[in-house]
Amino acid sequence: MIHFERKYKYYQISPVAAAFLVLFVSFFLYQFVGGFFTFLFVGLEITNENAGYVRLFTSISQIIFMLLLSILFAKAIYNDFKGIFRVSKPNSSELLYSILGLILIVTGSQVYIYIQTILLENFKSANPSLNPIFELLEKIDKLIEKTYIEITTAHNIFDYFSVVLSVALVPAFCEEFLFRGFVQSNFEKRMKPFWAIVLTAFLFSIFHFNPFALLPLFLLGAYFSYLVYLTESIFIPVVLHFLNNFITVTLFYTMKSDELLKTRPSIDIPLSNLVFTLIFIIISFIVVLVILNNQVRNRKKSLNKEIEDENLS
Repeated sequence: MIHFERKYKYYQISPVAAAFLVLFVSFFLYQFVGGFFTFLFVGLEITNENAGYVRLFTSISQIIFMLLLSILFAKAIYNDFKGIFRVSKPNSSELLYSILGLILIVTGSQVYIYIQTILLENFKSANPSLNPIFELLEKIDKLIEKTYIEITTAHNIFDYFSVVLSVALVPAFCEEFLFRGFVQSNFEKRMKPFWAIVLTAFLFSIFHFNPFALLPLFLLGAYFSYLVYLTESIFIPVVLHFLNNFITVTLFYTMKSDELLKTRPSIDIPLSNLVFTLIFIIISFIVVLVILNNQVRNRKKSLNKEIEDENLS
């Protein structure tokens, strides 16, 4: 279990205020300053010719305005890097069970997307007065989808490694150190861990601003947040974040199918089958979480026993 010294009188700024301040500054600099330089050198339209430059500027912006910014604020406010970001070596068995949980949550999210697509189509048909709202959301979704496809498309092996670097590796470190590192650690200083995890996951999902994938993004963010709280290692969500994006990028590169990146895919599967599959995945995920919790508990008991034995000797 994670414990923090609650000596708030020594903080120059409220931990919650610090978390929101860093998020606001990071979002502003990343979206507007980073976006300005991207526009300056690339222009408004992303094409096959300039997608590599967009990936480059996006990666640089994330490194500067997410990763380095979080580290600088942690240093300035707390003078504590290791504690704030929970930089510790991950346990191998805990990492393996975490990866299994990732496979289940990503698979379950995809099944949920299928169910959501069917339900939304039925809801739209039954409520034609809401069509303008759905049309606006669909336009936003198509714009995000088009941008992501352009950035992720690789025409050769060099493009592929560029995509892996900018879409999988860099975001894994930058987003995790920002959200699961600085933001969540600060929330935990003033909130119960449950609410710190929920709020961090909510902000993580909003940050990506994908209207038809908010719940999957929230669940993925909550899983990552819970893992860093449980295992006390930022590197487990970093690895999982990388694997999640890496698998998507690799499948897209090999299969050349836009359906992999869509949040409103075309499907022809009975709703009952999808619901049954989702329930099975949820049960399997809960079992994995229970096993993972037991693994962490046993490791901590063993570690505490070793410390007690050393103190007695």
